[in-house]
Amino acid sequence: VNLHRMTLGYGVRAYQTPQGACVLFGDFLATLDVPMKIDIGAGVASGWAFSEKNKIKIDRHSLTAEVNGKRESFAITAVRETPDGWCVDQQSLASWFDLGIKADVYNSVLTLDTERKLPVEMAMLRKARGQEIARKRNAALQLSNAPGVRIPYKLWRTPALEVVVNAGVRYGGKTGVKTRRDANVYAAGELAAMSYLASMSVGQNGMPQNLWARLYRSDPDGKLLGPLHATHIAAGDVPGLTSTFSGAGVNGRGLVVTNRPLSQIGSFDRTEFRGQLPDGWDAELYRNGTLVAFDSDSDGDGDYLFEDVGVMIGDNDYEIILHGPQGQEQHIRDTLNVGNDSAPPGKLWYWAGLRQPGKDLFSFQKGKPPPTLANGDPIPVESDGPVAVVQAQYGIDKRTAVAALVRSALRGDERVTYVEGSLRRSLGSSIIELAGQTSGRGDYSARAQVIAKVGRATISASSLLSDGLAGTSGVQQLRDLRSSHRLGVGLPFKLGKTPVSITASAGKSEYSDSSTAIDGQFRLGTRIGNFDLANTTTYRKSRDSFGATDTILTTELIGAAHIGAVRLRGTAEADILPQSRLRALYLDAYWSKSERIEWNAGVRYDAIVKRGSLQLSHIRRLDSMALTFTGEASSDGSVAAGVRFSFSLDPAYSGLRPSRDRLATQGLVHARVYEDLNENGHFDSGEPVAKNAALTTGLKLSTALTDDQGKVTVGGLSPYVPLAVGIDQSSLDNPALAPSKPIQVIVPRPGVAAVIDIALVGGGSIEGFAAKSDGSAYEGLDFELLDEAGAVVGTARSDIDGYIVFENIRYGKFALRLTSGTASAIHAAPLEPLTVVINRDKPAARIGSIKIAALK
Repeated sequence: VNLHRMTLGYGVRAYQTPQGACVLFGDFLATLDVPMKIDIGAGVASGWAFSEKNKIKIDRHSLTAEVNGKRESFAITAVRETPDGWCVDQQSLASWFDLGIKADVYNSVLTLDTERKLPVEMAMLRKARGQEIARKRNAALQLSNAPGVRIPYKLWRTPALEVVVNAGVRYGGKTGVKTRRDANVYAAGELAAMSYLASMSVGQNGMPQNLWARLYRSDPDGKLLGPLHATHIAAGDVPGLTSTFSGAGVNGRGLVVTNRPLSQIGSFDRTEFRGQLPDGWDAELYRNGTLVAFDSDSDGDGDYLFEDVGVMIGDNDYEIILHGPQGQEQHIRDTLNVGNDSAPPGKLWYWAGLRQPGKDLFSFQKGKPPPTLANGDPIPVESDGPVAVVQAQYGIDKRTAVAALVRSALRGDERVTYVEGSLRRSLGSSIIELAGQTSGRGDYSARAQVIAKVGRATISASSLLSDGLAGTSGVQQLRDLRSSHRLGVGLPFKLGKTPVSITASAGKSEYSDSSTAIDGQFRLGTRIGNFDLANTTTYRKSRDSFGATDTILTTELIGAAHIGAVRLRGTAEADILPQSRLRALYLDAYWSKSERIEWNAGVRYDAIVKRGSLQLSHIRRLDSMALTFTGEASSDGSVAAGVRFSFSLDPAYSGLRPSRDRLATQGLVHARVYEDLNENGHFDSGEPVAKNAALTTGLKLSTALTDDQGKVTVGGLSPYVPLAVGIDQSSLDNPALAPSKPIQVIVPRPGVAAVIDIALVGGGSIEGFAAKSDGSAYEGLDFELLDEAGAVVGTARSDIDGYIVFENIRYGKFALRLTSGTASAIHAAPLEPLTVVINRDKPAARIGSIKIAALK
């Protein structure tokens, strides 16, 4: 089946009849992915084609077809019974499906013709486009000469702003009428050649409630502070360092400097993810495609935080999906490779900081509650005094790294210095780490850890012993820990085509007051169709120093799904021990009527207080802002209504024109797309611009299109992650144009736009014929086209007749080769050297026969 030079599916079967060719109807429907059902017994086929409005019903008994409400008769020979099902003549298919259909039985080709693009064709184009984007991105990140766009620092850059305003009223029989008025403002800009991030919340009385601020500068190339080769320096509200004995770093005021990679795993077999989460947003975390957890900004600190996230040997692909109250959606992807996260051979990584953990840079509230862990327990802070930490890690060889850490903190009125040391070694598919800590006063803590991969399973084990030091085991404890032993296993597998992930861990801890605790966790995650499900069951049995025991067993089920146009997300929490009871149920549904209109419905039930509520929200997304109108009713008789609106301002580019995109907390790019008539690489007055063109940013295709000036702003880019920016050539009105630079690599910074010009120049095509040594056509070979710098600028596969074509290639000089996979599969010898040139005078090049010879 051919459609617009595409080959669809795996072919259809057909019969030659006196009236012409007839095509097996089931094959035809499957190839075009048409949702119709054939009931042979009833003699009826029904469904719709290419659009839900285009309903089709074919009745073979009455010899009638109803298409989009119009009924017509057909000949008895139009639909025939065969051992393989219905066989329909090409004229009837063409009429019912509004297609041009030509069946060439002799050459075994069914050609379809239509002016519109069919859904199956659009799906193939999207897939091809995604593969092309991925190829360009990978090539860009691998080529040392890939064109990069630097974002210069300035002494002052007016901040980009994000503003979220809430207003509402609630009425309850016991509480009466209560109003709500609050706002959150996020700002990102530059001061004294440094970046700054800040957020401020304004409360009911119009006064600031808290202010969070950080002044920093990052450089993934490590060119900061001269000989220190720092990658990141920061002052203000900064996070701490996660270490074996100090646990997770608590945010606090101070300053830090490091030359570690900007994205680096923090602990041995666990990691955490933290990032900006504006008011009203929530986050989902997926690991290797499986749902792990939800988080929302329940504590109002403007961050999402996923703590104590397990990792496995090898690649761990994490995806964080942020959902906004106005239906916004942002994807953040990260890959952690356990085994390759230590300092490389001969490289010294360091981290140094002077901080006051748990203290804000600016505080407007007296008696602010202390910071807490995810489970609500307070985080023990040794003192209000400053804590100084210096850590260094050195790579001895590819498998061995050593690290040392010095931490100075107040313990009561006395300053104590702690020293940590560790040795990490890879052995085959396992990693071992030995670590110790002492304050030089006869006290110590020691820990041994191992994580190994056995087949598809990942096994981890750890033991910690402590004498006189407040021990930690990745999570802060409130009592002195004398020993802790843990064992864990993770196993991903498939049941048929269904992916399943199982992780389980168990441990025993003993404390200085003779109390003990045994705990365990079992987690099961899977994806069934469009449903992502995960269940976590947690067990803990503790015994205090007097012999009294306490047993807790809880379970939680979380899920996310897409059913048609509706996105669902739910959580169920229950206690099993010491008593069986349901704790809470949450279910949210999101329906997008269009790109600008969305409805949200949420059901909440808190079984502890026996209170249920129903919330309904209507979202309108304008170009300038996003609006949410919300109503709520609860089982206790209270009702509420509110409105939320949010917008962003980027004074450096758009003046005071508001936008609904996130422009302060994420990276953004301002691009202009134009036709470079004189090919000088610069935009000159009078050169035409490209309207309604779409940018590609990594694997993402922007929904915003260029305006009448050829300009577009794309926000929501992950900061400090190298990103290839290009143009989707299928969105250009002139198919003969191609970008002079296929991609340009940027490293986004929050709130600071990368400004790029995408110059379009004339493009052409290159055609050829893949032939075997005997001159016959060679089908199914993959070829690559290389420019003068050796970069791959196009790929093509030889057709059934050996024909290959590279289209939309910018003018230049090129070479041709087989892909490594094809050359290896057929044991092909390298191609004869071949140079192809296309230019304005010769936009189409025909290189004739390309002989493929086998290696001798």
